[in-house]
Amino acid sequence: MEGRFASLPSWARAWVLLTSLLGLCLILFYFFGLNLLRKSLLDLTYYWLLLAFFLPLTFLLFPARSQDKQPYWYDYALAIGAQGSGLLLAWHGPSMVLRPWTNPESFWQAAVAIFLLLAVLEGARRAGGLGFALVALLLGAYPLLAPYMPGLLWGPPITWREALGYGMYSTQGLLGLPMRTVGELLVGFLVLAAFLVATGAGQTFLELASVLFGWTRGGAAKVSVMASGLFGSLSGSILSNVASTGSVTIPTMIRSGFSRTYAAAVEACASTGGVLMPPVMGAVAFVMATLLGIPYGQVVMAALIPSFLYYLSLFAHVDLYAARHGLRGLPQRNHPPIREILRKGAPFILVLAFLVFALIYLRLERFAPFYALGMLLLFLILQKRVSLETMYRGILAAGSLISQTLALILPVGLILAGLLGTGAAPALTGALVQLGEGNLFLILFLGVLVAFLLGMAGVMVAAYILLAVTLAPALSRLGDFYPLAVHLFIAYWSMLSAITPPVAVAAFLAARLAGANPLTTSWEAMKLGLAIYFIPFFFLFEPALLLHGSPASIAYHILLALTGILLLVGGLEGYFWGLGHLPLWTRPIYILGGLLLAIPEGTTSLMAILLVLLVSGWLWSKRRKL
Repeated sequence: MEGRFASLPSWARAWVLLTSLLGLCLILFYFFGLNLLRKSLLDLTYYWLLLAFFLPLTFLLFPARSQDKQPYWYDYALAIGAQGSGLLLAWHGPSMVLRPWTNPESFWQAAVAIFLLLAVLEGARRAGGLGFALVALLLGAYPLLAPYMPGLLWGPPITWREALGYGMYSTQGLLGLPMRTVGELLVGFLVLAAFLVATGAGQTFLELASVLFGWTRGGAAKVSVMASGLFGSLSGSILSNVASTGSVTIPTMIRSGFSRTYAAAVEACASTGGVLMPPVMGAVAFVMATLLGIPYGQVVMAALIPSFLYYLSLFAHVDLYAARHGLRGLPQRNHPPIREILRKGAPFILVLAFLVFALIYLRLERFAPFYALGMLLLFLILQKRVSLETMYRGILAAGSLISQTLALILPVGLILAGLLGTGAAPALTGALVQLGEGNLFLILFLGVLVAFLLGMAGVMVAAYILLAVTLAPALSRLGDFYPLAVHLFIAYWSMLSAITPPVAVAAFLAARLAGANPLTTSWEAMKLGLAIYFIPFFFLFEPALLLHGSPASIAYHILLALTGILLLVGGLEGYFWGLGHLPLWTRPIYILGGLLLAIPEGTTSLMAILLVLLVSGWLWSKRRKL
């Protein structure tokens, strides 16, 4: 992004910075200024202004083709058109409230809608890839295709003007739930994340992880796991996590003795899990809280144990791999003094602690990141660490992050308009319930398959939202599951394509940084991240892992899941603590025992424990005789 910004002419750089600054001022005014001035700003006008300020940046900061080194005339044309259209529609916002434009009456209304539709799809292609844009186009145009579809997929015929107006101008389309989530909740966290990164939080996390774990065996990989988890919880983007932390951690792992393939796989897995790592968890947590009608802090608390189990599995993988290959930690001289790290990183640590406190206990949700940002800037000013250069980087990073998020979120509104406006979503839910009647595992398999395929086609947020309105009701009705567990289950499976062949975008990017074979790296990443494929099933069938239940039940099931994860990792690595190398025939026993243990089912779990204990006892006694 910074390289693309530097390639812009001076007037275009000024345009990007001014537009970003005006957009941030709009956000602050909407959240705080209206009450002070006792004035009102219609939500519809606010959303159009957000689009006017941030969507144009997508065409200036993200190239149309990967090989483009500088913007071309069509980039500027799209940016000017998007900004002009957004400002025009913001001006007409009050009239759109009084008389909705769901059936554009004038030529210019239809023309603006067509241009914005093309701009949104092009932004989706640049930020999320061609597959995502095609899915948005196909499902967004579903109202026009519905009359020709069979059975439950049929919908009443409508004109192209009605379909266009409903998708672009209604509060169920472009400015529907996804846009409301960004404008009302997510923007504050995006701004906070941008300023944290711009002021050096990412480097602090790397240094802190290095001093805590770098000295242990396989320390370089453990630093990657911790740093990527912390950074990913703020950025909410898998690929930016790989690119930023991976550029530092992957070379360090290779120098420490890890193979290029293994180093890339570790970074890909750690970055993927960061998207659902509390406290921020990207856009999904906010959409989830809105759909379920629960506090955001409840989502954060529920996601805590699954995230911990996943990162524990990565730490265990790295530790056993290092033990098996005799890899040591980083030299002590490479570690900065812990006192110096804590002194420099105190503002970031205190701000994140306050953010968690404000979200969970004060329940400030939409205001919490702004208070945290004010606290961060105050601390840095007192330490004389804020300069014009810092603010410049923060504004640019915030503008880029919000523009990328909008480019990924706006098409989801089109998708929802296409499915909900025709009644296709309820019909699909009914069809799934009918198909899976009496066969819960069949519908779970179908749900996993659809979530994975949609994740391959685009981005996690789009896949989650689509399935949350179609698949989640069916699962809740069939299995009588805890609703939050169903939504987290879908969210987890929507992101797994990032490390799973044949797409595996995170593994492919990490492989490019490491100079490794992409396909080999993706298979290695799948093996390293195997726990994340099963953890959603663990908490779906046992919501105690989401902190739902009595304290005794929660503690018991966490202990079982933790033990099961460690057995699973030991079986996959062929090495176990205190037992050394595992014979080939014992590895399936540890893997199966770990899986059965993590899904407690009475006698099945007891048999798994007894079998693993018998094999472990035999291996331990054999090792003592050597």
